[in-house]
Amino acid sequence: MKTFKKILIMATFTMATFSTLTHASRYEDTDYSVNSDSFTVNAKVISVTPIFRYVTYDTPREHCYKERVTQTNYYDGDRNSRMLLGGIIGGVIGNNIGHGESRKARAVVGALIGSHIGSSIADQHAYSSQQTGYQTQCETQHVSETRKKVAGYDVSYRFRGRIMTTQLPYHPGRRIKLHVNLSPVID
Repeated sequence: MKTFKKILIMATFTMATFSTLTHASRYEDTDYSVNSDSFTVNAKVISVTPIFRYVTYDTPREHCYKERVTQTNYYDGDRNSRMLLGGIIGGVIGNNIGHGESRKARAVVGALIGSHIGSSIADQHAYSSQQTGYQTQCETQHVSETRKKVAGYDVSYRFRGRIMTTQLPYHPGRRIKLHVNLSPVID
């Protein structure tokens, strides 16, 4: 009987070892790293599909252009000084003509006539000139631009013979790391 028990124990041990090896060979797409009640598994990635979203950017841009500008310069013929000089000369001449009480009145009339003559001479010497050139004008314009941006990835992977999917914010590469937590099922 002791021999039978030994054979039975040896057979059970052999079957358990064989079962573990067979089980491991069935799921070649996973690598296990056991640590207490939970462990991590590296599963094989089957496909990765990017998820796109459209983002609109509002960008201020400065738009500059050349604008034709005409500038007019005026020269008044030195009007103020010619009127002043004409008024003084007219006042002196009016004051020197005649005698008596009317000298002051003649001086005022002479000054007015002299100022008018000085203004007329200034008008004859007055001129204007025009210069045409280009001036740079700038204005800010807001340009809206829509761009396609990767928002994440749909990832399909194989775990224990089943294909599963998830979404990730990054590209996982050829393998995805899974965290497996063991807990009893309570019925």
